[in-house]
Amino acid sequence: MEALYFDDLEPIDFLQNADNVYRTEEYIVKQKLSLSRDKNLEAYTISTDTYFARTKFRDRLFDEAFSSRVNVDGKRVKASAYIRSYID
Repeated sequence: MEALYFDDLEPIDFLQNADNVYRTEEYIVKQKLSLSRDKNLEAYTISTDTYFARTKFRDRLFDEAFSSRVNVDGKRVKASAYIRSYID
């Protein structure tokens, strides 16, 4: 298998502005986390999740980017609320 060189690639979609990235059976998920306050000034977290359909190419990029992690697929960061969008 030929080595990937990130300098030669366009910015990796699922890594751009990500606070957390993890994999499920069908998707690579990018989480962007934010903190908000309600009218009583209580804080809560919001996760804006983008679900990228897994492809051989995206899986390969994910493996290269996170090869040093113990849990290669990663974990979701819990949040009080979430917004989802999906990309093929």
